[in-house]
Amino acid sequence: MTILEIKNLEKYYESFHALNNLSLSIPEKSIFGILGPNGSGKSTLMRILAGLIRSWKGGIFYKGKELNYKNTDILKNFGFMIESPTFYEYLTAYDNLSILSKLTKTSKKRIFEVLELVKLENRMDEKVKTFSYGMKQRLGIAQSLLHNPEVLILDEPNNGLDPPGIRDMDKLINFLNDEGKTILISTHILGEVESLCTDVSILRDGRLLKSLNMKQTQLDNNKFKIVTDDVEKAKLIFENHSDIRVIRIDTNSILIASKRATTVEKIFNIFNGKVILDSISRHSNLLDYFYD
Repeated sequence: MTILEIKNLEKYYESFHALNNLSLSIPEKSIFGILGPNGSGKSTLMRILAGLIRSWKGGIFYKGKELNYKNTDILKNFGFMIESPTFYEYLTAYDNLSILSKLTKTSKKRIFEVLELVKLENRMDEKVKTFSYGMKQRLGIAQSLLHNPEVLILDEPNNGLDPPGIRDMDKLINFLNDEGKTILISTHILGEVESLCTDVSILRDGRLLKSLNMKQTQLDNNKFKIVTDDVEKAKLIFENHSDIRVIRIDTNSILIASKRATTVEKIFNIFNGKVILDSISRHSNLLDYFYD
C-alpha cells in the first residue's frame, strides 16, 4: 500500500530547474531512500515535504488525501529532521523537548519515552552544548518523534557522523521501522541505501532516474566481488566457466558477472579449495543507474 505519493512535482529557483516533473510512490512501513549526488534535488524535495518551501507545482498525497499545509490534522502524521537539528544549547535535552511538547500538546511521559528510544535517557539533564554531533542527531530524532508520527522525513541523518554514530543511527532507524513507521531518507551514500533501505529512488538533475525495491534488486544482481591474494589463479578458474565473465581485476580482488542467477555459495563452490578466499560478496549495481 502506498502511504505517500508525490505527483509531477516542479520547482524552479529563478531559471534553475530544481525538480523536474518528479513523481514517487512511498510504500507503507518502508525505509525509502532518496539517492542522488549534490544538486540532484534531494534537499529541495525534503524541504517541500516539511513545508519549508511553499512555492511549487504538483501534488503530495497522504493515504490518497492531498497534503494541505494549512491542515494540521494531516501534518500530525509526519515528523521531520531537515538538515542539522537546532536546539537551545544552554538548556538540557529534557528542557528542549519540554518546550516542544507544549507546542505539540504531548505529555511529559512521552518525553521520557522518546529519550529512552534514542538512548539519551541518562543524559537528559545535561545541557545540549555538551553533546556530541551524534547525540544532537539522536535528540533531533527524539524531537521528531514526540507526537508519535506515522511517517518520518529525515534529510541526510548520517551526515557528519563517525562510524559508531552511523551504526547507532541505523539501528535506531531499523527499530523505528520495525515499530511500524514509514521512514523517508535522503542520502548521497550508496552503501547507506544498500544496508538500510527497503526501497530507493535515484535522482539526477531534479529528475527521477529509477525506482527500485532493494530486495528484488539484490536478487537480480549478478555481479560478485571476490577478495583473494591470488587473483590470477582465480581469473584462470573463472575463464574455464562459460557462465562467468571477468569484469575487472584489482590488486587483491576480482569483479565478475554471472550470466545466470546464482548465489555467493555457488560462486564459492567453483573454487573448490583451489584458491584461498578472504570474502565473496554481491557487488553493488546501484551506481550503474547513474549512467543509464
